Amino acid sequence: MKRFLVFRGRGYRGKPTLYTKGVSPCILLPKTVKNYNVTIGLIILGILAVMLFFGAAEKYFDRLGLTSWLTFLLLLALIIGAVVPEIKTEGVVITVGGFIVPTVVAVIVLVFAVKSGEAVRTVIAILVTAAVTAMFRVLMGTETSGAVITFSLLVGFVGGAAAYLSAGSRLGTIAGAIGGCVIGDTVTAAIIGGMNGGAMTIGGYGIFDGMIIAAAFGLIMAETVAAVRRAAENKRIKEKSLNAEAGEDEGDGIMFNASEAEARDFLDATEEEKK
Repeated sequence: MKRFLVFRGRGYRGKPTLYTKGVSPCILLPKTVKNYNVTIGLIILGILAVMLFFGAAEKYFDRLGLTSWLTFLLLLALIIGAVVPEIKTEGVVITVGGFIVPTVVAVIVLVFAVKSGEAVRTVIAILVTAAVTAMFRVLMGTETSGAVITFSLLVGFVGGAAAYLSAGSRLGTIAGAIGGCVIGDTVTAAIIGGMNGGAMTIGGYGIFDGMIIAAAFGLIMAETVAAVRRAAENKRIKEKSLNAEAGEDEGDGIMFNASEAEARDFLDATEEEKK
């Protein structure tokens, strides 16, 4: 019976042991690379879900046009999808949390964005974020855990900024970040899988973390820009109000001086009459 090596442990640093069953060599890829890391994304979603449950973020999402219960259900679906096992078919591996659920969420948010009159800019945001995702996937690759984590962070921050700058609205940013990541990852997975001739993994290799970070960072950018604009507008209104008060004071002074002149003229006229 032939013997061959099977690598165990995390990464490729595990000690090799001999395995006597089978007739051909086999290498077990590290699970964190083969599947996807969802730690950061789950933390962000968990915080948002708790805030929604206790009503802390209810008014914020109501302003977006998404009801609190719908937002909570979408967050819950993303959390559950992240821990559901992947679907394996011949030549294709599909993750529930990295592809199926985010696709549904992106479509729902896109519908609300269209109803708000933000269709064109939202579609542009999706395409731009997809291009960013595809670019970083090609540049970083999927060979090591470090590459996957770096990909997630780059897509999260750069993709989130691109989604907001393209959409210019909160709903468009969410749809652009999640939908763009899904499309970009699917396209590159098909290209890379076709070139390598192996199984195509859709929604894996850090894309879940990347899209959640992108959506969160895009919303943070939107709130920061809105806060700066509000501060500038309040400053402008305050300065305008101060200028208006100064003008009124000056006008009051002019009216007072005019009254004094009239009084003096009246007294002078009276003195003349007395004479």
